[in-house]
Amino acid sequence: MLSTPIVFIIYNRPNQTLRVFDMIRKVQPQQLFIIADGAKNENDLKKVIETRKITENIDWNCTIKTNFSENNMGCAKRIITGLNWVFENVDKAIILEDDCLPNLSFFNYCEELLNYYEKDTDVMHISGFNIMGSCEINSSYFFSKHLLPPWGWATWKRSWEFHNPNLDTWQQIKTWAYQNISQEFFKDWTDMFENVRINQTTWDVSWNTDLWKNNGLCIIPKKNLVQNIGFGEDATFTKNTNSKLAEIQAQFCTQPMSHPVIKSTNFDFLIEKILVESLRINAI
Repeated sequence: MLSTPIVFIIYNRPNQTLRVFDMIRKVQPQQLFIIADGAKNENDLKKVIETRKITENIDWNCTIKTNFSENNMGCAKRIITGLNWVFENVDKAIILEDDCLPNLSFFNYCEELLNYYEKDTDVMHISGFNIMGSCEINSSYFFSKHLLPPWGWATWKRSWEFHNPNLDTWQQIKTWAYQNISQEFFKDWTDMFENVRINQTTWDVSWNTDLWKNNGLCIIPKKNLVQNIGFGEDATFTKNTNSKLAEIQAQFCTQPMSHPVIKSTNFDFLIEKILVESLRINAI
């Protein structure tokens, strides 16, 4: 059984939810937190109910807590309030959304790193997704200033306490961003920051700026450990099924893990380039 709590964020996609929940069942977490948004309308309600019922099939010894909204809160507010609730109860957690299908090794990868870096406040976020697919390094993972997209991740209460629910951290770090973001992509980033700040559409972009403001680092696995299975018209953001990111498969994280000696961010320019290209074609 997995001792680290798992957070499962669901909404109205029963097919994807079932596949991810089956992977969660295989590791049998001792604690499971389920966060669900409410239906937008009557047509939406049937799928919302069907999706929630999937998570009732607990056939192992598990403490389960649910945080289901009766009203539709939207992606940003629902996830933020849900994670606030989680970290009122636990000090660390592994987080999966309904379209993030992990390799089984993802869970041990997260658990080991949550313990390994528990007291290292430089590290704020552990990603299971590698936007490059894989990279040639000797260690099992590397460090980055970029956590997007957060498709399967883990963090600590000590990190989430820095999250700004107003989603306007970008306004507080304009000088830093101008000095540290590649000028080639600067407009793409700032347009995205402003869109999120004004329209409050998502939480993860602001979470990345919270990381920057607090000089935090994200861990990214050498090989991608989580596949996004949610590309399509019913997705909130990942509608472009031709995106190269949709083709990135979940791979196995070799054990025992090899920890890097230094916290190098050598891949950041390449990550930034892929991120911006994906944003330009509405792939994330």
